[in-house]
Amino acid sequence: MSSSETVAQHLPRTEARSLSGHEGAVLAVRFNRDGNYCLSCGKDRTLRLWNPHTGANVKTYKSHAREVRDVHSSSDNAKLVSCGADRQIFYWDVASGRVIRKFRGHNSEVNSVKFNEYNAVVVSAGYDRTVRAFDCRSQSSDPIQTIDTFQDSVMSVNLTKTEIIAGSVDGTVRTFDIRMGRETVDNLGHPVNCISLSNDNNCLLANCLDSTVRLLDKSSGELLQEYKGHACKSFKMDCCLTNDDAFVVGGSEDGYVFFWELVDAPVVARFRAHSSVVTSISYHPTKACMLTSSVDGSIRVWT
Repeated sequence: MSSSETVAQHLPRTEARSLSGHEGAVLAVRFNRDGNYCLSCGKDRTLRLWNPHTGANVKTYKSHAREVRDVHSSSDNAKLVSCGADRQIFYWDVASGRVIRKFRGHNSEVNSVKFNEYNAVVVSAGYDRTVRAFDCRSQSSDPIQTIDTFQDSVMSVNLTKTEIIAGSVDGTVRTFDIRMGRETVDNLGHPVNCISLSNDNNCLLANCLDSTVRLLDKSSGELLQEYKGHACKSFKMDCCLTNDDAFVVGGSEDGYVFFWELVDAPVVARFRAHSSVVTSISYHPTKACMLTSSVDGSIRVWT
């Protein structure tokens, strides 16, 4: 048995519990920075804070007028940011459940949102072909920066200390160096609906609508590997790496979750996680534990 097959035996494939509460499709589920809690959002216009290790729904946040597509927690767990079909970015106080501010500027649905490392700036990506940055410390609701070089909807955004990285339906992953004011474009030739960074920040995963996950070298843009076997043709679905960067994880439109070995790309494990499209996957930062969500309305915790 190869070392990768041995390690694959310890990948999270046993359902520990289900997190019940959302009515309708769950569009995103995310561990917080330390993995002790998680956040979810969906078609029912709510955000929910959970303890995934006990199954407790700690708090529910309601203010969005339409479906909520993404949510992210600040590194100190004190604030949340969310976005969705009502075109605004909501900036929340976790403890009170109060909306501190609604950031505006997008003129269509917003697909993805992230805090920067210092929780001072929020960056969002939208159907209006833009990425916008907002200052959490300012009283202004308007963007401090707008990037509008995309040719189609921007589906996913990620941040490093010095870069904004976004994936678009136009088939590109664009990296904006904030300090240098420079844009780098990697054209993958197929619509990109999710991007995520490796834990060491050296590599970039892009989930494309030709049912292929692509691994890129973040600095050079070189295509390092492709991962196939799943179905991804019409839905926005997450992909990520395990906490040790040894395996790629991706959902499928038929309800399956796939694990691929990073270097040589064989499918080392696949299992039926949901009865419908797997919309979101979040991997625990330090251990073999994973969250998945689905159009079927369920969130599951895997160990």
